[in-house]
Amino acid sequence: MLLQGNLKEFSLPNIFQLVKMSAKSGALTIRRGEEWGKIFFRHGLIYYAFSVPQHLPLGERLVKTGAISGEQLKTALAAQKKAGEGARIGAILLASGIIDRATLEQAVREQIQDTAFKFFSWMEGEFEFSADEQVTDEDILVEMNVENVIMEGCRRIDEWELIFEQLGSLERVPHLAYSQRVEDRGEMSLTAEEWRVIVHIDGRADINVVLRDCGLDRFHGAKVIYSLYSSGLISVSEPAIEGIGQGLSVAIRGPIDIYNEVFLNTLTDSNLVKQLRVELIDEKEVEIPVVAGQLPSSNGDEEQATADEAVIVFTAAASVPEQAWRRLAGESSAWVLLANANDQDSLHATRVDLEFVHSLGDVPLVVATYVSMADDELTAKQVARILGVDATVPVIPCHLRDRESVTAVVKAALELVKR
Repeated sequence: MLLQGNLKEFSLPNIFQLVKMSAKSGALTIRRGEEWGKIFFRHGLIYYAFSVPQHLPLGERLVKTGAISGEQLKTALAAQKKAGEGARIGAILLASGIIDRATLEQAVREQIQDTAFKFFSWMEGEFEFSADEQVTDEDILVEMNVENVIMEGCRRIDEWELIFEQLGSLERVPHLAYSQRVEDRGEMSLTAEEWRVIVHIDGRADINVVLRDCGLDRFHGAKVIYSLYSSGLISVSEPAIEGIGQGLSVAIRGPIDIYNEVFLNTLTDSNLVKQLRVELIDEKEVEIPVVAGQLPSSNGDEEQATADEAVIVFTAAASVPEQAWRRLAGESSAWVLLANANDQDSLHATRVDLEFVHSLGDVPLVVATYVSMADDELTAKQVARILGVDATVPVIPCHLRDRESVTAVVKAALELVKR
């Protein structure tokens, strides 16, 4: 059976139906750029599926649903590595008695549905059906009717469209609210899933962060957030990182995340948001934690700041891959490198950061020095000499918990942009 083409010409549900009616066995490969995956059929029934990058591996799915603990997954992963190629995490958990067959079967069904849903949302991409290709080491045999998978995929797409229409973006920030609708109802009861979501809503974390932390998969977690929004229990605000690249923005980079966040907290008077960007790096979805805020206007009233005055200041985790930092770099107007000036050895990490920024080309850069211990502090001239920077790169001593000090650093970076 030769079946190949483009999703622009043939919809995925129609392809599924064709395979079902012919009662064929084999694998349907779907590819769009660096993303791809396979859905396996046996006599016209779906029994296995995966995608690359895989958003939620089976083991993590079982942890999020509470079927197993993180420690149990860690033990099973060690056993999988020891067993060698071909060992399946689900089979290991089943053999060890950590989960039962019904739990594993349900998780595999959800994995197949999530994979199919992902492909259903693609408007373009190449597909090819390879007859008789099969999986020999699947976790468990699960046969799913094509019509049920199609109906579930189409239902999810409709619901996602409604969710995005109302919420706008998963990078928006949810806030607890008390609306007239809540007042009219007089009392409010929450389901267990709603509690799992609402305890992570603090007015700083964006929807992506809440979905990551609440323990539900993205689709069901987003449905819960939409339900809370529709009930008037939460409101949403525009994401801070939306302004990165649209106006002035300053990237803060340093080797220790906590010091980077202290700098931003002091600068913005703790008015920060935590957001999660999902980047595709080496065919894997990588979650990039970003902390961002807005530099207050000169009169101290952030709400009165005009669009021209608004400056987004942000940082990403030190562990973020360089590829992701480079994408952020393309959207940044200037850079501030935080350097620990306790002694010469403490500047080693800053040399690495400096090399990265230099690799971006001639970008506005300020080095801000701080001390983490009450020892002698290197002078700005000593830091400049050790790092090998010339007079075009300002080296400014900074007290991370002093607002005037950190504001002066950011303004110095912005002055370089104007030149």
